[in-house]
Amino acid sequence: MKDEEAREEKRRRLYRDALEELMGLDLEEQAARGAFSCTRLPDGGTRLDIPSFGDVIRVSLPSGEMEVPGHIDSLSMRVLALRYVKKADGTPPSGKWVAYRDLPGGRFYAATLVPTVEQPLAQAFGRTPHSLAPLAEELGGERSDYGDESYVFKPFPHTPLLVVLHWGDEEFEPQCRVLFDSCCPSYLNTDDLKILATQLAAYLLRPVAGEEAVENLLWMVE
Repeated sequence: MKDEEAREEKRRRLYRDALEELMGLDLEEQAARGAFSCTRLPDGGTRLDIPSFGDVIRVSLPSGEMEVPGHIDSLSMRVLALRYVKKADGTPPSGKWVAYRDLPGGRFYAATLVPTVEQPLAQAFGRTPHSLAPLAEELGGERSDYGDESYVFKPFPHTPLLVVLHWGDEEFEPQCRVLFDSCCPSYLNTDDLKILATQLAAYLLRPVAGEEAVENLLWMVE
């Protein structure tokens, strides 16, 4: 019971801290930089509508209430959405894809992305061609031309992630790479970008692996 209470308190603290960091910001300016909408409400409050995985995350301020579509709802996404609002600097997506190790400070933790994100995706979708397609489309994924099968996802407007699958066969194991648009560090720090990739992996894997299998991925935010 105490562990559950401590866990819940951590959830509240993480969200509260991320929310407090928005206080005093020019939210209309941040909205222009981050390609989301900022609406001033008659009661003096503000509503932010942040595109996410083909849907919308809605934040009401100053109350801090957040509406997240159920299929992409997690503590990590809620916190990362607020951090995205805070850090957005207006840098446009470049279309240049880089590995996690090539992000600022990413080399030290790059190996952790392989067992938590890339290998599970390869094993789940790399043995049956096109099995990723329907799940990718549900998350707003756009087909790309890399590998045997690839999709570009937008967890937030200016943080595109590219998932590239190389299908396996009798001789070769399937492989997966997750790449980041070079503009991503202008919107989230490198550790948060790793967490963003885990959220994407969890949402793709959940329909085939089950909630229990992805629970740890959804709890990675710090």
